[in-house]
Amino acid sequence: MFTSRGLRAQALAAGLLLAGCTDGPSRMIVDPYLEAMGADYLAFGLRHTGTREGVLDFRIEGDTALIFTDSILFRGNVTFTTYHEGIGTEKAVVTSERGRLDMDTNEMLAEGNTVLLILADGRRIESPELRYLPDEDRIRSDSATVMYDGDAIIEGTSFTSDLNFERVVILNGRTRGGSLRF
Repeated sequence: MFTSRGLRAQALAAGLLLAGCTDGPSRMIVDPYLEAMGADYLAFGLRHTGTREGVLDFRIEGDTALIFTDSILFRGNVTFTTYHEGIGTEKAVVTSERGRLDMDTNEMLAEGNTVLLILADGRRIESPELRYLPDEDRIRSDSATVMYDGDAIIEGTSFTSDLNFERVVILNGRTRGGSLRF
């Protein structure tokens, strides 16, 4: 005579056995949108680093990466960190929903709720998109920008800065609250 506990255990074992039997090889299910992009490779949890003369220059990571011959598209929780030239300590961090890294130039485009945090003084710049241009020694945005500098809030139509953040220019800027540092 079978007990209800023994019957449940046998039913569970039979279910697991049948679940392991399939007609063909198992296949990972990929979002059709990602599959349609035609990437050479698809990676999850990718971290990519760039160096200059053997010293860490930048690091970019995201939940999903579509890897092409000339670029990598990052999706979900993208973090782009830049480092001080020659010494490799963190300088700034950009977070966004999406990013595109050009493999030839190391230029990076961050899009979607983009936030730039300048670690030296805590300034924060928010914009729909940011472009990191290492060969031009610039980071910029052509979209509406808000910079938080202590108690001051500066809003403008776009911004540009050198990569040391010594000269941050916000076009058509207007301020509210706090005082500005010059």
